Amino acid sequence: MNFLFLSLSLSFFFLHKYKQMVFKNLLEAVAYCDTVPYTRDPTSKNEIHHATPFMLGPHTIGNVLPSVLPALKEYNQLINQAPPFVITNESIQFNQDINNAEKRSAVIKTLVEYWRENKTFEEVLSGWRDELYPVYGDDHEPDSIAFVIERASAVLFGISTFGVHLNAYTQKEGQIFIWVARRALTKPTWPGLLDNCVAGGISYRYSVRDTIVKECEEEASIPFELANKARSVNVVSYYHYSSSGLQPETEYIYDLELPTDFEPKPRDGEVESFYLWPLEKAKETILNNEWKPNCALVMIDFLIRHSYLTPDEEPDFIEITYRLHRRLEFPTPRRGN
Repeated sequence: MNFLFLSLSLSFFFLHKYKQMVFKNLLEAVAYCDTVPYTRDPTSKNEIHHATPFMLGPHTIGNVLPSVLPALKEYNQLINQAPPFVITNESIQFNQDINNAEKRSAVIKTLVEYWRENKTFEEVLSGWRDELYPVYGDDHEPDSIAFVIERASAVLFGISTFGVHLNAYTQKEGQIFIWVARRALTKPTWPGLLDNCVAGGISYRYSVRDTIVKECEEEASIPFELANKARSVNVVSYYHYSSSGLQPETEYIYDLELPTDFEPKPRDGEVESFYLWPLEKAKETILNNEWKPNCALVMIDFLIRHSYLTPDEEPDFIEITYRLHRRLEFPTPRRGN
């Protein structure tokens, strides 16, 4: 099958399968990902405004939605001799005896495995990864890690997570071309949508650079000697709400200029194909709502940093830059603490 025809066919199919809307401008594309308002409205019927803070000492480490809270209360009542959580109308906290990272991790592990076995939140936990994410907020623990949690379950607690995204590009006759990935149809989340060339969550015990180098090899067959040249350039943050739960997230952004004769190739099955596009094509597909929402933000950040979007030409330039760097209330990694 002709490659261009395949690309156009996939674009048409996924545009119609997943599209909620096409965007009038890039600010709408950013707002589509960053959906949680800064302030709560107690009069609203939307459950976003009625989440219960998950606290660790003075820190808010997550937010539990009303749709999740009954299952948490039910589980807590099952363990009647020593309930692992103290749940009030104002907050959720660990029982005072669960006072270190090891104990907290064990409690969370037992809880989410119980939910999984009993098919509670089945749609969310069907994406089980056997991958642990660190949760921060305990200054007495190494790197301030309060506990670890199965990646798929983090949204149920509104846990702040961290990832890394790579913009791979090349230049021809002074023009920038960007490598864009098409997510595999078998992906548990956002199958078939457009993505940055390389992206991945930062798992427990992995550094940011370790993650980007690993993901380069696994997802795009970019060897170490090239991947190690990737440059840390920015972060993008947002707070997303979906039917799965709350997802506050920060993405570390890397750029990597690839040789013109190098072509990324799918390796681990997470990517369907790669396209090499001019920047105007990337912008066009963002406006068509063809991208995984957070990856569109990373691409917009690239367009700004490489002066494809400028304040003289983009009417929402300042508001876009504000929205790409969402202020989040949660503790962050503190290496070597």
